[in-house]
Amino acid sequence: MIFFVSVSAVYFLLVLACCVLFFRCKTPETKDFDIKISVLVSAKNEEENIGKFLRCIENQSFKNFTLVLIDDNSTDSTFEKALNFGLKNLVLKKNPFSGKKSALKYGMEFCSGEYVFLTDADCFPEKDWLKTLVFTAKSQNADMVLSPVIITAPDSEKCFQRLWQAEGFSFITVTAGTCVFGQPVMSNGGNIGYKTEFFKNNILGLNAAYSSGDDMFMLETAQKMRKKIVYSKLSASAVETFGVETMRALFNQRSRWVSKTGGYRRVFTLFFAAAVFFANIDIIVLTVLSAFGITDFWLLAAAFFSKFFVDFLSVKIPSKYYNCPQKFSDIFILALVYPYYVFGAVFMYFFKGFKWK
Repeated sequence: MIFFVSVSAVYFLLVLACCVLFFRCKTPETKDFDIKISVLVSAKNEEENIGKFLRCIENQSFKNFTLVLIDDNSTDSTFEKALNFGLKNLVLKKNPFSGKKSALKYGMEFCSGEYVFLTDADCFPEKDWLKTLVFTAKSQNADMVLSPVIITAPDSEKCFQRLWQAEGFSFITVTAGTCVFGQPVMSNGGNIGYKTEFFKNNILGLNAAYSSGDDMFMLETAQKMRKKIVYSKLSASAVETFGVETMRALFNQRSRWVSKTGGYRRVFTLFFAAAVFFANIDIIVLTVLSAFGITDFWLLAAAFFSKFFVDFLSVKIPSKYYNCPQKFSDIFILALVYPYYVFGAVFMYFFKGFKWK
């Protein structure tokens, strides 16, 4: 019983702290900085999204940048569509190797300027995206800039897509909160920036031993080197991306995330991950034990509702800030299924692995 109570208490305090620290993220008014930057993107089989993405880049209010787009061995018309789009400040190359990390490493050969910002070809920024990120980076002399990725539901009628949109907002809370605390435990490669010199000199920090996780491994490299890492909370710095369309794709994506945890070395990151995992497993174990009368039902109720309270805040606070409010019913359903979803993602990784495009 002590173990169950301790795990619930640790999780409650960690997530509650993130919610409070979210409000402490700086949100100053932006001003212009006249510097040269690069935007680096690895794209694979994005023929449906590449046109919209390039239009978003073309419409940026900040103009002094080069877009370095590396086609990672696409089997569709991604490269041709990007070539025919006619973007003036585009450097378009084909990856001579294979995989996103090799594409990023190759792409850095063509990047210049003080900062390089990374995103994905299925992420869509608003017109002041680069202006806001440049301001955040320069005004705080940051070595690394973490920024929000907002998941949209392609089909809002599908309950699971709304649920994982809500989950995405909880990720924003944790990323922002731990960053303000000085110990960021998450980052998202769909919206991240580095000082160009730091990224070029530490490109091996991408950790080629793992097929994914370039964002997290570079985060750990920056922390190890005591670089300054900041979070850009402003709405204009966010990008939107589509959520997955099927449950199978969702579990495959989460299994891929699980796969890279073996490469993490930061104690606080592992501690936070363990707290999340065991807080969810607690709910499953207590459900079984209470069903057989081994533990009292009140213990399960206490564990569930204490977790739901902070989870609700972690979703509600950022979703309101980014003007994308979430329904109470969706957050409650997510709380009910989340423990089994976490267990399923871990189970799928160990017994089935994952597939990446």
